Amino acid sequence: MRIAVISDVHGNLPALEAVLEDLDRWLPDEVVVNGDLINRGPNSLACLRLLAARFPRFRGIRGNHEGWVLRCADRPADPAAHAYDLKRFAHFTVDQLGAELEPVRDWADHLELTAPGGGTLHITHGSRLGDREGILPETDGDELRTRLGEPRDLFVGSHTHKPLLRRFEERLVVNSGSVGAPFDRDPRAAYARLTFDGGWRADITRLPYDRTRTEREFESSGFLDQGGPLARLMLAELRHSRGHMGPWMHRYQQAAIDGEITVAAAVDDYLDTL
Repeated sequence: MRIAVISDVHGNLPALEAVLEDLDRWLPDEVVVNGDLINRGPNSLACLRLLAARFPRFRGIRGNHEGWVLRCADRPADPAAHAYDLKRFAHFTVDQLGAELEPVRDWADHLELTAPGGGTLHITHGSRLGDREGILPETDGDELRTRLGEPRDLFVGSHTHKPLLRRFEERLVVNSGSVGAPFDRDPRAAYARLTFDGGWRADITRLPYDRTRTEREFESSGFLDQGGPLARLMLAELRHSRGHMGPWMHRYQQAAIDGEITVAAAVDDYLDTL
């Protein structure tokens, strides 16, 4: 049994194309999208359509970005609202997807499988604690035990954009990394290959893709302009293969909410430090 787990594409079409071409060679029995296929990038609609065309029976698991985009869809945008720029990029995604967002509401928040032969598997975007509570390479034993929850032979999470393979208390723990926005200083797209043959094995596959094209699509799609100031941070993440939204939020988000600084000025200030 072969299962491909792809996650955190974030609307990066060239990266997704590279992964799907690799899957055509590997021929998995199942393709699982472990959240964050959409949002935070320029081409969410094209990614959703391509995946459905190539693997129409893919299993979709909702990530925190699917949840956020759905919440934004249910609450019409008010561009005049205070700190609207904090969520402007998500409303860009809502507008781009239109009615094609609706099937995403049916995606589950986790997947439980038992392979022929009895190997148990749990897949969820973050961890048992929620879709924003991921597992990092440095997560220690006690915290990891809490995040894994009820034991399974294989546990797969994503969300952190940092791939991981780890043995822990007779369990195999995997973080699939990110297709479209890796944060481990390796710019190549990452996804997980899971194989059951009397026991679970896992590998992280890394693939180069046309990152220059992705940068162009930040502009040609309108995302860099219409997605608001935070879209510039997302482009910087692509260029540097590391996270900038987290550090930016820690330093500036509350000040922007409180009206002490505009989002645009806060992004300018942060980018000047890089």
